[in-house]
Amino acid sequence: MGDPAGIGGEVALKALAAFPKNTIARYVIVGDFDYLRQLAKLFKIKISLTQIQKIEDAYVLKGQVGVLDLGGAEKVEMGKVSAACGVAAVDYIYEASKLALQGKVKAIVTAPISKEAIHKGGCVFPGHTELLAHLSKTKSFAMMMVGGPFKIVLQSIHVALKDSVKSVTPALVGERLDLAHKSLRQWFGLTHPRIAVAGVNPHAGENGAFGKEEIKVLKPVISKYQRKGWKVSGPHPPDTLYYWASQGKYDAVLCMNHDQGLIPFKLLAFENGVNMTLGLPYVRTSPDHGTAFDIAGKGVAKPHSMIAAMKLAEKLVR
Repeated sequence: MGDPAGIGGEVALKALAAFPKNTIARYVIVGDFDYLRQLAKLFKIKISLTQIQKIEDAYVLKGQVGVLDLGGAEKVEMGKVSAACGVAAVDYIYEASKLALQGKVKAIVTAPISKEAIHKGGCVFPGHTELLAHLSKTKSFAMMMVGGPFKIVLQSIHVALKDSVKSVTPALVGERLDLAHKSLRQWFGLTHPRIAVAGVNPHAGENGAFGKEEIKVLKPVISKYQRKGWKVSGPHPPDTLYYWASQGKYDAVLCMNHDQGLIPFKLLAFENGVNMTLGLPYVRTSPDHGTAFDIAGKGVAKPHSMIAAMKLAEKLVR
């Protein structure tokens, strides 16, 4: 359900209401039943919710969405960061991860959380991705953004820009390429995926004039994978790479930091973009937006990205 003070519950309900009634019983919301019922009534969302105490109760439902009721924050102030909402959001993630690891659900679609709220609530992880990796004991993982013309894999995620540059090491770049290649083959049916690697620096370093990362790290790693027969190219100047990727020249891009990849992605796929975690032992997708505290509780949040995340999760499971 995500952070109760954000738009997670609203977009989840709106997304489910947009699906055919004979399919929505495939979904279970992990969250707060009373809160969700109030949201549905407040925003006049036509959906039938049923409170369940264990996941098996959902298997026999028809035309209804089961809510695995874990309760929530005692008081929810929409649009406000609170430790109680952060604790509730983390509780929902723990339960969903447990169900996926037990094989009782096929995929997790996570609604947005507030990183500030979960940290106030005592969670030490930067966000969903790192927490889910910890709970599943996954050592090698990455974020892939899927939407519009793009599949973008991030070299670094939620770290300071100076730390993202330090993360450009042969071992980590190789790990990201392995994850990207395996996932494109496994999940998207691409036998010989074409992966473009973005440079770290402007103009991909201009032969060392603007930085040495491309020469010292990226080129040797790319050459190693090319010798294996992989269709990996680069390092490409970041300012032109995303244009060519948007034209279909590459199946995926490995970008070197969060904003380098997310700015072009959200420019072209803002409303239907999906965040997918690579490396987990189950399917996990998420909308590409945050809690949107500025519009929380107003009933104006659009469910497009949540719908896209749900549809991608179903596709990957199949």
